[in-house]
Order: sequence, then structure tokens, then C-alpha cells
Amino acid sequence: MQMNVSNDATKFFILKSAEDYYLYLQRMQEYMGKRFYHNIEGDDYMEGVLKSIIENGNKDYNKFLKKYKYKTLINHIYFDEALVNLRQIHQAMSYLACLISIFYLFSPERG
Repeated sequence: MQMNVSNDATKFFILKSAEDYYLYLQRMQEYMGKRFYHNIEGDDYMEGVLKSIIENGNKDYNKFLKKYKYKTLINHIYFDEALVNLRQIHQAMSYLACLISIFYLFSPERG
């Protein structure tokens, strides 16, 4: 997967957003169980989730920078670019989730 990133501020924000997306997926799978695979395929639902991750990412961005010892300014972030890249990450994860659900459907343990 190739990502186009204009500057370091946007790159670090995408990394933070990907981390938040991963945490969201963990919680989503924990609470939804088998419905997780169906919900991750819902384009409207997940678009709302991705936009929310981008919007809420501003709040603790400085903590993220300090945690990983990055230096940049929030004013230099291209949020539209970050959202496009987060969508690409989601598409890759969605594809993997689809494969996992197919393996689950045809697994011998399912009986």
C-alpha cells in the first residue's frame, strides 16, 4: 500500500490516527463479537468512524508527539490528506476482515 504524505505533521497525524483506528477496531471486535465483520464492511458506518477519529485526533495530538518524541505543529496538518490515507488503511483492514470471516464460515469447528 502506497501513501502520499505532504509533510511530517501530516505523517505523524496519520500514524496517530492509525493507532486510534487500531484501538477502535479492538474495542469494536470485543463488544460486537461476530457482528464485527459485518459492521466493518458498512461504508456509511465506517466513514463516520474514520471522520470521528480524524476530528478527535486533535485533542491529544500533542501527547502523541511527546510520547514518540516527534516535533511538529498541528497547524501544518492536512486533515483531508490524513482522512484519505486512513480510508486506505481501512480498506486494507476491511479486506483482511472479509477473508477472516470467509475462513470462519468454512471452518470445521463451526459445524
